[in-house]
Amino acid sequence: MGRHLSEQNRHLNNKKEQAVRTGKETSSAGLSYMERRMAGRTGREAAVAAIVPAMIAAVLLAAFMFVPLDGWMRCVAFLIPFVIAGFDVFMESVERIAARNYFDKAPVTLIAAIAAFSVGYYPEADLLLILFGVNRLVEGIVSNLCGRDVSELPSIKPETANVETAEGVLNVTPDCVNVGDIVVVPAGERIPLDGIIVEGMTTVDTASISGQSRPWAVTEGYRVYSGCRNLTSEIRVKVTKGFEQSTASRIVRLSHKAPDYKSNQEERTERFVSVYTPVMLAAAFLLAVIVPLFNGGWTEYIRRSAVLLIMACPAYASLAVSLAYIKAIGAAAGCGMFVKGSDCIESMAQSETVIFDKTGTITEGRYIVTDVFPVNMTDHELLTAAASAEMFSRHPIARALRESAGAIDTQNIRISQAEELPGRGVSALVGDARVYVGNTALLEEHGITCEIPSRSGAAIHVAVDGRYCGHILVSDRVRSGAFDALESMRVQGVKKMVLLTGDVLSVARPLASKLNFDMLRAEQKPEDKLSAVTYLMSNKGIRSTVAFVGDGNTDGALMKRVDVGIAIGALGSDAAFISADVLMMDRDIKKLPRLFGLSRMTYRIALENMAVGICVSVGISVLGAVGIMPVLGTVICGFALNTAVLLNAIRIK
Repeated sequence: MGRHLSEQNRHLNNKKEQAVRTGKETSSAGLSYMERRMAGRTGREAAVAAIVPAMIAAVLLAAFMFVPLDGWMRCVAFLIPFVIAGFDVFMESVERIAARNYFDKAPVTLIAAIAAFSVGYYPEADLLLILFGVNRLVEGIVSNLCGRDVSELPSIKPETANVETAEGVLNVTPDCVNVGDIVVVPAGERIPLDGIIVEGMTTVDTASISGQSRPWAVTEGYRVYSGCRNLTSEIRVKVTKGFEQSTASRIVRLSHKAPDYKSNQEERTERFVSVYTPVMLAAAFLLAVIVPLFNGGWTEYIRRSAVLLIMACPAYASLAVSLAYIKAIGAAAGCGMFVKGSDCIESMAQSETVIFDKTGTITEGRYIVTDVFPVNMTDHELLTAAASAEMFSRHPIARALRESAGAIDTQNIRISQAEELPGRGVSALVGDARVYVGNTALLEEHGITCEIPSRSGAAIHVAVDGRYCGHILVSDRVRSGAFDALESMRVQGVKKMVLLTGDVLSVARPLASKLNFDMLRAEQKPEDKLSAVTYLMSNKGIRSTVAFVGDGNTDGALMKRVDVGIAIGALGSDAAFISADVLMMDRDIKKLPRLFGLSRMTYRIALENMAVGICVSVGISVLGAVGIMPVLGTVICGFALNTAVLLNAIRIK
């Protein structure tokens, strides 16, 4: 989890540095041979250019197979398609060797083809190079399909913004707009920067960011986010965040960096390939050179070494594993769920314990006052005292108290020394009176005895100058679809559901029972929640992980402690962008099963690609070393294996 935090706030503020880096990335010197050859071509043109040599070589190979040729004429004839199909492989191999990348698939394949050709297996050598080109085409197509969702994300960032200036409205790039500027967003255009509407009323489509297909109505005073599309009428927006910190920029940045954080499956596969290929090359050398010195039979042993060389570089297995995770990251982004790394996908796939924060996650976080029980004062006086102390709190309960109390005359009521006490409530001076508003623990800390509520609901107790003044009952509603979402996650393999809440046990227990939670921790202060999470982390299985689901605002420390933190309703939350590993932009809890199901499917497909790619390569190599596997069969099996593991990644949806 921690390695994502260090990258979250790193971005290119210095435009010169960005230009230098971009220049390095796009310079011809930094491109491979194939990239330089395909530069300037469209996707279809590049595909045609890549496959034409292989097609020409294949036609010639097929023709020469039916022409009766012997001796040197047969060798020369088959050398023609060998050169045509192998030219690109040769150029790429030279480049790889010059870069000291000796075990790349291009030079290894070229050596295998030369070895087969040298002992008279002309058609097999030609076919190997032809299928290498076809595999490259398949690789490019599959890579484009798997990375399409991620590669299309930059389109959510508007390229221009209409900013109001003293000279009128100017059309500029969004990075030239400052915080506090007013931008005009006509109907049909994307909102260029995060801000607050200062004039106009419209509907906004957030599908590109949140995955929600239903537009929502906004008017003056509402927050809007970059990347969303203004649908119906022109609005004026006051910018609250610069371009690099705007929602669209941050989403694009984290999605593009996600493949850099590799899963354990990817790292294990790459480590295996890095060891397996040199071992196979050494074994091929021994078979081709050392063994014949003692046993003779040079042609046979070179043939066997060619089989080893053909299967010596299972790089497609490694690529197929990575493509599976890239496809999953893109599929999640299409649903408004942005994952910070492939390792997060893997952690969710292995999670057997999922911890939920209650308020704003399992429940809607929209409290309402259901009843008031004053002591020696009126209902309104009790509500006013509580709302005054909670005047500056952002907690959902504080908002409910203020709404219930109505307008408070802050001109005549002086509120000072307001202090939020996490997990307990608030303390404030209202006028000259010290007011405590919170749970039983807060009042008991100050020697104040509370009444026991006679009705169900979360009780907010109020005390003024050490005198108990009554309690207020508030309630929160369970999110629609929460029960079905949690049950679906159980079916997918989650074994333990844990609910953490600061509510009293009498309020939390019915909710936990209703939703079938396996474990409940009520009346939890922040430090108590952290202790509970630490306990669950220390008692998890060797190969299992722990996930935490919250809002990302008040539970950042918990998200850092677990294997993967998931923030629900992350749109507009800076804290969630920093602390969470997975950002669910809307508050639809029904997406959680989709997220966990996608992760588990990805893990399974990546495991299939890794296991099949490695096991089949090893098996064919062993059969080839003992002389059972023919060169032609190895070439065909190698092509089928590479194509199969690549296409397997496309199944992720």
